[in-house]
Amino acid sequence: MHKLDFELDKAQLKRAWGVIDREFQRLGLMLRRGSDFDVVEAMAAASGLKRLEGHFTPSLNTYTPSQAFWLALVDEEDRMVGRVCARFDRMAYPMTLTDFWRKYFHRCYPDAEGGKVVLSDKQPRVGRRITGDVVYLGGTEVAKEWRGSKLGGLLNQMAQIEALDEWGAGFYYGWVQGFNFMDGFWRDCGFTRAHFHALNWVEPLPGTLDANLIFVANTADDVCDLIDRIANGLQAKS
Repeated sequence: MHKLDFELDKAQLKRAWGVIDREFQRLGLMLRRGSDFDVVEAMAAASGLKRLEGHFTPSLNTYTPSQAFWLALVDEEDRMVGRVCARFDRMAYPMTLTDFWRKYFHRCYPDAEGGKVVLSDKQPRVGRRITGDVVYLGGTEVAKEWRGSKLGGLLNQMAQIEALDEWGAGFYYGWVQGFNFMDGFWRDCGFTRAHFHALNWVEPLPGTLDANLIFVANTADDVCDLIDRIANGLQAKS
């Protein structure tokens, strides 16, 4: 799960990008991209969308343009109706994704008693062999009146395309909270892998997260297959 070990088909990637962008245009929406997370927070506040969560909120993170980006959809009145964010993490061996989660969740998320969450010593095996260049996708939010249009899934597909093009990472993943897990959504996002109860916690349990966090993911090859399906008209749209 390190860097790409093959040449990326940039022409096919652009075709897939165009397919999704035309779908956004058909819906009367415009795609915007940025790396200043204060800007997208202000857009959310002005549009009535939820604020960013711990992984991307500017109050806990400072990202340079080379580390993270956001994608937003705006309507004809310049109101943001959808959002997703992507972050690039480079973990030099022997650091694994499980090691990273142990530090990151403790820093960014409270437990139910106001302290910091702690991951237990024994963790599921899902993250223990993932190392190297990794992209996290999160912060997905869609305005209530647009939730039947699969904008969240399309935005996550687009974010994976852009992240693969920009960073060429070997692995792409996100989290879905167990209490609002919908079996179709992670597939709409183009993910091919799902692992329930992906983290074990020391009590007290998280105060702002479901203890059952579901890990959804793709390898770089999976993203390339997604690109082929989109470009060839085989990936479901809205």
